[in-house]
Amino acid sequence: MISSEARELVLWVENTERLYNQMMYVFRLLARKRDKGTYDPKKAPKAFRALLEAAAKHYMRENAARGEKWFVTFPVIVRREAAQELVETFDGWYGVDYQAEKNRGAPTAQ
Repeated sequence: MISSEARELVLWVENTERLYNQMMYVFRLLARKRDKGTYDPKKAPKAFRALLEAAAKHYMRENAARGEKWFVTFPVIVRREAAQELVETFDGWYGVDYQAEKNRGAPTAQ
């Protein structure tokens, strides 16, 4: 079960345009690795580290009381949980949306 802080961070990423675009960029990078056969699911959460740190800082700028620290509200363990959640989201995206996108762009054999 994911903590409420990690869930809030994931929702913040998914619903903030700039962060969402960064998440999709990471998704596409991981998809390329998966296509090449170099994707390592154990290392995948590390790909979201910088994104989640930026998201935590952005969230705190928008919503926190003065003096609250982003790394106290979203400690490393929470960011790791959020990263794991994003990896699971990536797996679903890769299996459905990316494959459909890839098939749409591929020429059809007749």
